[in-house]
Amino acid sequence: MTATDVGAAIPGEVNPQSMDFGEGVLPIPRVDRYAGTGLMFWLWCGGNILLTTFVLGGYYAAALGAVGMIVVTFAGGILGNLFPSLSGLRSARYGVDEYVGMRSSFGTFGAYVGIFLLVAINFGWVGILSSIAGHSGAAVMATYHVNNFHWYSIFALSCGIVLPVAMLYISPKTVFGLVKVAVPILIIFAALLLWKQLTHFGWGYISHIKANHSVSWQYAIEANIAYAVSWFPYMGAWNRFAKTERGAFWGAWLGLSFIAILFAIVGGMATLTTGSGDPSVWATKSGLGVPALGIIILSTLINNAMLLYCSAKGIQTAWPKVRYHIVVAVVALPSIVFIYEGTLQNNFNTILTVVGAFIAPYWGVALGDYFLVRRQRLDLVGLYQRENSPYWFHGGFNIRALVVWVCGVGVWIFLGGWTSTVSWVQIAAGEKVFSYLTATAPTIIICAVAYWLVMLPALSAQRRRDAASHAAVTVAAVSVTQPEVTGG
Repeated sequence: MTATDVGAAIPGEVNPQSMDFGEGVLPIPRVDRYAGTGLMFWLWCGGNILLTTFVLGGYYAAALGAVGMIVVTFAGGILGNLFPSLSGLRSARYGVDEYVGMRSSFGTFGAYVGIFLLVAINFGWVGILSSIAGHSGAAVMATYHVNNFHWYSIFALSCGIVLPVAMLYISPKTVFGLVKVAVPILIIFAALLLWKQLTHFGWGYISHIKANHSVSWQYAIEANIAYAVSWFPYMGAWNRFAKTERGAFWGAWLGLSFIAILFAIVGGMATLTTGSGDPSVWATKSGLGVPALGIIILSTLINNAMLLYCSAKGIQTAWPKVRYHIVVAVVALPSIVFIYEGTLQNNFNTILTVVGAFIAPYWGVALGDYFLVRRQRLDLVGLYQRENSPYWFHGGFNIRALVVWVCGVGVWIFLGGWTSTVSWVQIAAGEKVFSYLTATAPTIIICAVAYWLVMLPALSAQRRRDAASHAAVTVAAVSVTQPEVTGG
């Protein structure tokens, strides 16, 4: 069924003509999708090229040493990025936005919870990333003794807000165009930084820097997985452009994992050799100040455009008649507050806590719904209907799914609350269990299986109704076709 078919089935829902550009919320027909495996790979590479990905390796490098840091980064990156890559398959198959697909799990209005989580987190992400561009730009201009302007605001607002919004105003396709050029450059920069570390200090020196064991390897694994699954809310908005499910899965998994591993290792080594977790210090000591600014600007443009687009699509799924261009501008404005409040380093642990405690169980339920309950089969028209939809549940809410999600939040707090700097989740009860399981990955799996078990009675009842309906149709068909027998 195409976008036009769905639009015809649900008159007035959205404008089917906007689907060619991904500016509406109807499913994108497969014939109109333009992202193959390679382009999806570059897209998710570009998405993960963040200073936070550098910072991730430095988060635990001093604790584990170079060898331990590399092993944990590989394991955590590959496992953690598997979860969002699987989640993105729903949008790749049906061409729908993330939060349209989530209606099958939580109901029409229950999916709004995920939209709220996405938009709220993005306000902080966009503001923090913009602030990094602002600080870097101001620092570079200071080296040239050009201090006559408010360079922080100029770089932060232009690179973090104005230009990403302008790209999305033109078309979401501009992001795909930029990543094809920018991502290879960004990867070369990371490789150059790694090469400078190895040639200046040598692997022998780096590998023999003693670990201080300030955190455990389980803590480092958890950080990697929580960071990776922070991509959950964004997968559907972009995977709906994928030509095939295979291309969407492999492009996302390989792209996210490759950059996560490369950048975290580079950041970890730089932290060990410089004694600092600040990327600007690494760039300065490596003589890459100006090139580093260019990298930060490119990274900010790509990532903020991706984040703002996801926020806009999430809001449009709730209010589909709101114009795309208006939504893009509206979701960008609140982030300006965060440009002038907080830093990446201060908020990194808080971000991982929010992702682990709220995002992981919510999408764990969604994974259980799509793969275990629905078996990857959805009613496409039903996703866009309301009272007549099979996904309306009770007043637009799937109470069972929401209950499992809330319980999942409790599971994560029990397992991983002690790792957080957020006071109200600091529960040490599950610290011993954490040492065997960590927190985010088991929370996802527990929520998926728990939701499947909770839905089993409803599934059994539905299958009995379907079997009875099929039997009735069969009997009716036999009675119609059976020849009449008369006496001789």
